[in-house]
Amino acid sequence: MRRRTHILAGAVALALIAAPAAAQSLAEQIIAQLRDQGFTRFEVSHTLLGRVRIDAAGGGYEREIIINPRTGEILRDYWQRVNGEPAAPSVIDPGDGSDSRDDGDEDDDGDEDDDGDEDDDDEDDD
Repeated sequence: MRRRTHILAGAVALALIAAPAAAQSLAEQIIAQLRDQGFTRFEVSHTLLGRVRIDAAGGGYEREIIINPRTGEILRDYWQRVNGEPAAPSVIDPGDGSDSRDDGDEDDDGDEDDDGDEDDDDEDDD
């Protein structure tokens, strides 16, 4: 019985030692990819929930990546320009005022044919 306890304790200790090592190697892999993308400054820390946070900066951008160390899942990947603007353009720019949809109809009256008729009949209405 005592031998099983020692084996179990050893297995638990090994698992606890291996988990941070795996998380560290995952962080190192991500940092290598970030370095290839032009990022030059890195800071690795842990959140209160035990997740790995990688802050990177370089090339005019700041980036924050949060990783679940147990699964390797990227939970957050946030980019922004150093001046604070989002890195990606917004889908809809409400301040633009223009309609980005183009149905090919120049007069924008909702009628797709441009012959001046409101109906699509080719018959004469005498």
